[in-house]
Amino acid sequence: MATAVFIRVIYEPQITYFTVAINTSGFLDTETVNGGRVSPCIANDFATKPTTLAQSLLVSRGNLRWKMMMEALAVRSNFRVCNIVTTYAADEGDSPITNLAFGLVFDTPNFVPTTGTTIDGSTTTTTRALYLQDKIAEALNTTRTENMSIFDPTGTGNPQQLRTIEVTAGPVLTASIGEIVEAITVTEVTGFAPNTSNQLPTDNSLTYSAE
Repeated sequence: MATAVFIRVIYEPQITYFTVAINTSGFLDTETVNGGRVSPCIANDFATKPTTLAQSLLVSRGNLRWKMMMEALAVRSNFRVCNIVTTYAADEGDSPITNLAFGLVFDTPNFVPTTGTTIDGSTTTTTRALYLQDKIAEALNTTRTENMSIFDPTGTGNPQQLRTIEVTAGPVLTASIGEIVEAITVTEVTGFAPNTSNQLPTDNSLTYSAE
């Protein structure tokens, strides 16, 4: 008796990978709402925690901007963050971040626009990478206030050193919006997709018969 064997072809999503590099060394690090730069790190991530409440607030402002940046990038499509690299002069909470790099993996890259204008009006957006660069710049040029759990070195013991404080994070630069854009580099890794166009299979079932 003949036996028919069917092979089902499963298609993988055409995911797209972008690398992001932000040169934060030129951003403000004064003990104001504009200081703190941007970083996913919190006070407990450092070997030596911030030594003053003002320095701890800078760390929290940087973390709040990271959150704002992630929200801005997720407006059009879901994504995953990978390969985060933070560069500090020392593993201390009082040490400002100088460079931030990470990867973005989009499952639905076609939802990311390719047209628009940068926040300073200087450049026309023509690619997805430029659009993502602009969304990051928007987040870093925005002001937001949130209640956050802050490490307070003036407290005694633990958890007494953790306080809920209203934190305001303002633009990382106040003189030139264009310099925020110029500090951000977004690059699409074109060879990352699991299936390129010439690798996509034809949707045919293979039938095999045998006695």
